[in-house]
Amino acid sequence: MYKWWLIVKKQEMTKVWVNDTFVPVTLVKVIPQEIIRYKTDEKDWYTAAVVGTEKKTAKTKKGEKAVYNAISEFKVDVDYTQNNQVGKVLDLPTVEGIEYVDATWTSIGKGFQGMVKRCHIKGMPATHGHKFTRTGWSKGNRKPRRTMKWHPHAGHMGMEQITVKDIKVIDMFKRDNEEILVLKWSLPGAYNGTLKLKLH
Repeated sequence: MYKWWLIVKKQEMTKVWVNDTFVPVTLVKVIPQEIIRYKTDEKDWYTAAVVGTEKKTAKTKKGEKAVYNAISEFKVDVDYTQNNQVGKVLDLPTVEGIEYVDATWTSIGKGFQGMVKRCHIKGMPATHGHKFTRTGWSKGNRKPRRTMKWHPHAGHMGMEQITVKDIKVIDMFKRDNEEILVLKWSLPGAYNGTLKLKLH
């Protein structure tokens, strides 16, 4: 079972020295977040921690209330719900002692793409008056007389949930009042995009 989850935002990539080796790393920023409440088996039929990020105060007719930029749920054991850590702030010290994390995010949308880019096909010949350089092969079938499911086609590419496991934590530090986490290798996704880290 994972120790906890952390919501971060992807920053720039760089390189650092690790044991006489120049290793590419990705910097991610830990954003302000706290536990709002827990979901339990008795009320919600499952156990989870509800985490809100970037807390703000909004004025209403009855006074002021807390408003979060985004709210996420993370499955936890029953032991976490019994500890009653509502209001606990999750920050950089949460990652202390963690060696590996799993990162989940949504990949960058690439729009409508053809089969060469989307399905990695070789394409057709490009000489002797050939008109179908980047088109695919025949889509039809004699039997059954329909296109088979999952046959490669042109279509929308990207905007999919991706999880990369066992990413090594290289370092952590503070920069201009920001908490930065250094993760080995690259993490696909847009700059300032939100990632969810599962702490081992």
